[in-house]
Amino acid sequence: MKDTLRWAYALNQWNPRMDVFVRHEEQLRAFQTVSVLGFDHIELSSGTGRWDNLGRPETILLNHGSIDGLKAFLGRGSLAGVSSMFWDPGQPVEEEGWAFRTPLDPSHHDGIVEAARPFVQFLAAMGAEQLVVRPVGSAWMTGLVDEGAIRLVAALWNRVGEEARASGIGVAAHYDCLSGIHTQEQLETFLAALDPALVGLALDTAEFAIAGIDPVAFLRDHGSRVTHVHLKDARYADTGEEFLTPGAETTMLRGGAGRRIERWFYELGAEGGLVDVDGFVGELRAQDYRGWVVVESDHGSNPSELAMLNSWFIQHELGVARV
Repeated sequence: MKDTLRWAYALNQWNPRMDVFVRHEEQLRAFQTVSVLGFDHIELSSGTGRWDNLGRPETILLNHGSIDGLKAFLGRGSLAGVSSMFWDPGQPVEEEGWAFRTPLDPSHHDGIVEAARPFVQFLAAMGAEQLVVRPVGSAWMTGLVDEGAIRLVAALWNRVGEEARASGIGVAAHYDCLSGIHTQEQLETFLAALDPALVGLALDTAEFAIAGIDPVAFLRDHGSRVTHVHLKDARYADTGEEFLTPGAETTMLRGGAGRRIERWFYELGAEGGLVDVDGFVGELRAQDYRGWVVVESDHGSNPSELAMLNSWFIQHELGVARV
């Protein structure tokens, strides 16, 4: 995209399970689709094992031999690079012996800082900019965390941010609608406890809308803290506290409980969308936002189709030239 904003595309919608986006030919087709639609950078998501071979630095290097090998692979798909990578430290992974860690336990903090290092080193070697992190687990497991716990979590991410800064990588804490840091008041408490020189906010427009937080108003009031954006739409707000349903990652987000909404996240411009996408992007421009705008379609249907719809909206409704 040729624009004052920097646009990237998230690959997570191509990989709804760790065993469906494995072959290099499939990945190249996704790269080429993203490229022909006007995006030259991608965001990766962390994973585990050989079946998720774009999800761990170690596995990526085993597949491509070196950072230069990965860059060449991206080049075969007409991509210029990686903008960022999303990482959830609370997700047990094979490479770390399936260790369970939570940012709410201070005895786990050293392990989380250590676990972040391979991602930071990988992103620095790739010339990427942001490690996007899930700062705390889901509220159905933790409850809504209190102010003391919020400050504890912030202290952890300040440590990670300090280490990442030494490698030239930013850390952005990603808000999500299932999080134990859920309300706007909690989020503002969290931001107040974070060192803005070390950790920014990854503002996900759909996640905000689902949780009943206006992303445009929040950006207007807290724009100096936003260092990363996930741009997508939503058609439903969680008005019944479905985020507290046990197993909400499945029972809520995949339609298994409450109102049985099968799809919470939508492409830009979806009919009935809650996000004022034009207003949000306009506010980014007004604030001279310098970070990445990463377009997503989590849990959607055909990923190529949704990418095409997103590209069409950006070009025709936002007036951004594809090339």
